[in-house]
Amino acid sequence: MLNILVTGGAGYIGIHTCLALIEKGYKVFIIDSFVNSSIKSVERLYKVNNEHKNKIYFYKGSLEDKTFLNWVFSDIKNKKLKVDGVIHFAGLKAVEESILEPILYWQSNIVGTLNLLEVMKNNSCKNLVFSSSAAIYESKDNIFLSEKSTTKPINPYANTKLTIETILKDIFNSSRDWKFAALRYFNPIGAH
Repeated sequence: MLNILVTGGAGYIGIHTCLALIEKGYKVFIIDSFVNSSIKSVERLYKVNNEHKNKIYFYKGSLEDKTFLNWVFSDIKNKKLKVDGVIHFAGLKAVEESILEPILYWQSNIVGTLNLLEVMKNNSCKNLVFSSSAAIYESKDNIFLSEKSTTKPINPYANTKLTIETILKDIFNSSRDWKFAALRYFNPIGAH
């Protein structure tokens, strides 16, 4: 059985991802600070998956706190488990707020991700799926986007997403032991 750490796992996309992972038999470790989410989603996850409670572990905290991240990985080791991979949804995400508070976005999104990557490396976990954004693409009307489309972010939020992709590319180029995927999508909507 694989063990997956989901950062921002109490958010809209994160909680649905956790549910899908649990249904497929994974153990899931959720980290969330509740800046963009609520404990209610985690409580619902436990309620819906009552028979799978031993597959769900929750940690409240911020990726900006490296001591907290080290403790999470240590706690997982103390359970005689290891993190096989990370799905990284955590971060600030409001475009307007990013324009008004760019330092807040750079601090949260970049520093949080760098801390996560360092702690992953120190714990021999080198598999990461990153929740990026289609906001990194050049803004043009009536254009179909592909991975080869021009990237040209127009706000601090999108800049942080593209910067993280650049960091991941640099790490991959330094050591092919790392495996990364970046998901560039528009705002999701729907229900489980």
